[in-house]
Amino acid sequence: MTCKNRLWQLRETLPENLARVQADGNAEIVLINYNSDDELDEWVRRYREQIDCGLLRYLHERTARFIHLPKAKNLAHLGATGEFLVNLDGDNFIGDTIQTWRALWTACHDTLIHGFCAETDAFCVGARDGKPADGNGTYGRIGLPRSHFIALGGYDEEMPPASQEDVDFIDRARARGINIVRSPQSGRAAICNSIEERLQYCGSRLAWQDMRKIAEQRRRENLELGRITVNRGRSPVKVLLNFTEEIEL
Repeated sequence: MTCKNRLWQLRETLPENLARVQADGNAEIVLINYNSDDELDEWVRRYREQIDCGLLRYLHERTARFIHLPKAKNLAHLGATGEFLVNLDGDNFIGDTIQTWRALWTACHDTLIHGFCAETDAFCVGARDGKPADGNGTYGRIGLPRSHFIALGGYDEEMPPASQEDVDFIDRARARGINIVRSPQSGRAAICNSIEERLQYCGSRLAWQDMRKIAEQRRRENLELGRITVNRGRSPVKVLLNFTEEIEL
């Protein structure tokens, strides 16, 4: 999970998600605080017990001025310890994902699972002003074996800060020959965000559609140039693990 100044969402999602992980007994949540300034660091301290027993790994990136989703997601994935990695946006509820996806991986290990319910974008546009929602907010729920994540180089850090990184990741996985499976989310999927909220802390002056066009061009180039593995030569990033240990990811 990644978070930049979205404590108001984590207050709702993290307690329920930690309860799901604890009930499962064989999973963890990795939370990356991407240099938030909304008291997230202090709030997470209440979960010291969950941190100490390994249910929660808390990573604090302390230098980034703005959120860059591919970079933030890569840090969260690289900070995980499990065999399978799942991106869970900070506004998402785990629901039955753990058991359902584990069964799918038992049936076919070399699988990327894409969890969503609608054929539309990853957020619920207009959900707070009475307009119809464009999706259930889980388009970014993507999981795969760690070995494949590493082989792909993770999310493309040359993409814009908040557009098309999930689609590009799936495109490159498919080009690599990884099996792709869709798995819908039952129950409440996510807290809905508008486009404005999605772009709020990314630091870009581009309009959403302009950012999307740039991202789509990068996506096409990745496939046309056979650039299936990205981020070659990526420099490690220092983060603080569980408040005490500085590590590089």
